Amino acid sequence: MKYTAAIFDLDGTLLNTLGDLTDAVNAAIVPRGLAPATESQVQQRVGNGIRNLIRLSMPDGTSDADIDDCLAVFRAHYNENLMNRTVPYDGVTEVLRACKDAGMKIAVLSNKYDPASKALTAHYFPGLIDLTLGERPGVPRKPDPASCREVMETLGASPEETIYIGDSAVDMNTAKNAGIFSIGVTWGYRSREVLAGAGAGVLADRPYELVTHILGMDVDSVQKAFTRHGFAFSCFDTKEQAVCYLAEQCAGKRVGFGGSMTLDELGAYDALSKTAEVHWHWKGEAPCVDAEVFLTSANGLSATGEAVNLDGASNRVAASLYGAKTCFMVCGINKLAPTLEAAIERTRNVAAPRNAQRLNRKTPCVMDGKCHDCRSPERICSSLVVHLAPPLSFERYEIVLIQEPLGY
Repeated sequence: MKYTAAIFDLDGTLLNTLGDLTDAVNAAIVPRGLAPATESQVQQRVGNGIRNLIRLSMPDGTSDADIDDCLAVFRAHYNENLMNRTVPYDGVTEVLRACKDAGMKIAVLSNKYDPASKALTAHYFPGLIDLTLGERPGVPRKPDPASCREVMETLGASPEETIYIGDSAVDMNTAKNAGIFSIGVTWGYRSREVLAGAGAGVLADRPYELVTHILGMDVDSVQKAFTRHGFAFSCFDTKEQAVCYLAEQCAGKRVGFGGSMTLDELGAYDALSKTAEVHWHWKGEAPCVDAEVFLTSANGLSATGEAVNLDGASNRVAASLYGAKTCFMVCGINKLAPTLEAAIERTRNVAAPRNAQRLNRKTPCVMDGKCHDCRSPERICSSLVVHLAPPLSFERYEIVLIQEPLGY
């Protein structure tokens, strides 16, 4: 295991606190004749400490004295009501438990004031958190690295042994300033674009993905699961290693490509064109109906040995089921889920909405990133295929896993 300590942000990472934060803000500002804040407004204002949240919720030019008065009301209300509507995000408790079971030290570092941070972690994650630090007098807030370094010193971990998980640019900059690797979680209060722009080392769309990134992947068990189902299996640390392998395996053959952001990001078309006869409709070519080798990806892989694909026109899944003699299913580590159910959930609620967004489709999932099982004429998810084993007509069917995030 590479990491011995994990530092988690609190609001928007482990806990959805928006309801209780919004109620406390309104308890402070509404009696002053101000319009109530919405949860969406609070979501955009939270992350730099409670005083800053209050300041942004009041008119420009409000005096420091008035802000302090409102802050006192906020604290009094929040201290009594901080667990009314707050809930952990689905799956985060299991992530913390997996890290704990692996022998890691776990800390929470928040810009929420210290007593509230400690109360929340003690209530929602009893026995799972080794250290919680919130905003304290005399200690600069995140993204200043001072508190992050304090956590590492207390836990006895070096920057190289520590990983930071958060949902905001403040979190990504905190990790950067402390010299540690960061994971940006997309289920919190900031967008993927904000996290990527702030330098997130990797993005996680679902809590279970954190286990892979934090603890590393037990490739042997995944390989055994797929080979038990009859698939060939190979794994590479980098996309460069994988594309070299594919170029060697496909040399001198007719190769058809299925539509795939993974293959596009891999640079597979250009690399294989040097050694093989390559056909890809994404490059303006006609589909190759007599390909010897078919290259595609999966929308989800399970650690139990199944692959999942969703398709609209269904030409991609059709070619993965019949036609060529060899199929390589190339996937980044972000596609891997612990169970078949989780792989299907990922396919429908991560891969499909993001591909619909990429294609500018007018579907409900484009708006909120969730499958609505809609009947829109522009939906891209007509066929859901679960590959339980290689189709009988194939001579070789290989899962190529790359330990880098690729595609959707």
